[in-house]
Amino acid sequence: MAVAVQGLSASSSVQSEELKRAQSFPVRAAAVLFGFGFIWAGAGLWLVPGQDLDPSILLAKMFLSIMMVTAGVGMTQIATDKPRFELHFDGRNRQVLLVQGLSRGRSHIVRSINYEDIGRIQVSDDVLTMYGDTGKILAELPLEGANARLDAIAQLRSQSLAVS
Repeated sequence: MAVAVQGLSASSSVQSEELKRAQSFPVRAAAVLFGFGFIWAGAGLWLVPGQDLDPSILLAKMFLSIMMVTAGVGMTQIATDKPRFELHFDGRNRQVLLVQGLSRGRSHIVRSINYEDIGRIQVSDDVLTMYGDTGKILAELPLEGANARLDAIAQLRSQSLAVS
């Protein structure tokens, strides 16, 4: 049983797949192509010979190169996969596992929390928060939408964890 999380926001598995499919391969490829093009153009602007080293020309070159490199980095970030987090409930070992999905289908356990260490779980409209016995926050995950909230509550109740 898992509550999927996209970009540190909990959602159901169906919503997570919808968010993952939001950017198609051609869009990501175009973003990478244009992003690297802007980065190279911003750097290449300094290779273009100027008539003289007038401060106003240097200022314009600096402004344009900073804007082009910033736009290029932003476009390449569009194409990157965001980390996906999931809460896995292990009823046999009585643990909640915070798992980060990595590239190529791999995963990594970020944190494991024993059921006995959980003092209280609070689920609001947009955040799932697990508190320890001392009131310290053990895990906090933003929820995306009412379906994610209901899915998280159902998963917690199926594991006999009290939700407030």
